[in-house]
Amino acid sequence: MGLPIAIVGAGTAGLASAIFLARQGYAVRLLERVEQLQPVGAGILLQPSGLAVLQRLGLLAECTALGAPVSRLCGTSCQGRVILDTRYHDWQPGSFGLGIHRGVLMTALLNAAQRNGVQVETGVAVSRFEQASGHVRLLQEQAGGGEQPLGDFAALILADGTRSTLRAQMQVRQWSRPYPWGALWSMLPTSPATESGELRQWYRGCREMFGLMPTGCTHQARETSLTSLFWSLPLSEHDAWRKNGLEAWKTRVRNLAGEASEAYLQQIDDPAQLTLAAYADVRMQRWNDGRVLAIGDCAHAMSPQLGQGANMALVDAAALADALGNAGDEHQHTLDWNAIFTRYGDTRRDHLRYYRQASRLLTPLFQSNSNALAVLRDIALMLARHNRFGRQHAVSTLVGARGGWLWSGAQKRELHAWKGEREAWE
Repeated sequence: MGLPIAIVGAGTAGLASAIFLARQGYAVRLLERVEQLQPVGAGILLQPSGLAVLQRLGLLAECTALGAPVSRLCGTSCQGRVILDTRYHDWQPGSFGLGIHRGVLMTALLNAAQRNGVQVETGVAVSRFEQASGHVRLLQEQAGGGEQPLGDFAALILADGTRSTLRAQMQVRQWSRPYPWGALWSMLPTSPATESGELRQWYRGCREMFGLMPTGCTHQARETSLTSLFWSLPLSEHDAWRKNGLEAWKTRVRNLAGEASEAYLQQIDDPAQLTLAAYADVRMQRWNDGRVLAIGDCAHAMSPQLGQGANMALVDAAALADALGNAGDEHQHTLDWNAIFTRYGDTRRDHLRYYRQASRLLTPLFQSNSNALAVLRDIALMLARHNRFGRQHAVSTLVGARGGWLWSGAQKRELHAWKGEREAWE
């Protein structure tokens, strides 16, 4: 097959893409900056769009065995009024999201990549790339100065996340803006009294949000069911949060979520149990530059309000495999990588545009200091919840099926495959 393909970043997008490409006959080198890949990270919610891709990868059964089905997203105000109520069965009877430890997903993807012959190299920090006729050359900075070539590649896929330094080297107009708000999160053993199969959230205006999400278990402790806890706060207030102490924070949570939070608050006795997550908005005029393509959060990071980060990464990987089609039957020197990557961008444009816009619209409704937006949010979600069109729009957005504000239909093939696999799995 000639020169290998380089993928930078061993996250969800990078690993899933590596598996697809290896199965299509390409030699793949996956380069990761971290010295040792470990099963760490927060709990994530995989939607049917992402589960459909896991089905294509043959990893659905492994992930569902360790994950926790989520049937409903329910959000209430501090007065107990229902604000958000989105149920997966409104999209398709029997469908669900899957709460899962990020480490479980990463382990499944990494093992599959290695089984398929992907060359995974850790501790490799790519500093620069150069495009030439017929190849892309990667270089790495040396400790004593200068650069060391890492090799020549037929194409380069950047999957190194929101804070990618290589993305800026692409000759493409792009924007990266950090969000002023973040979230504290922790994963704790599930309290049997609160185990509901639902993702629960509590709001005080737009400023305070507390949530609990079923997260399944890990490979290391299959007998222990976990729940992800998260608390929204401005990044500028994190230091003050630490100084005020845990008891002050626990009082705020109790006042917001009541008894549902108590079993989890009792398990937290050290601020180090809560990890701060920060987010950013990344936009690019296009995602390819010659033989270089950006995917996943590197290409289109967004707020976590819609819970689509890992799903978009998986869908990106599947779309890249589809764009290549049977190109692997040809010699790589004859492939028009710019055309292939442009074709990929054409298939992803509408889907990603909708979710980027929806994310930018929804974020201040859940993370801001605006009292007016809180009232607007509550009224809009109440009206949507009480009519069929509103419920369908909300749930089709949640599952990852929308391709625009007025029509739904993105990822039809993948979601149809997921339906068949889900019925067989049940």
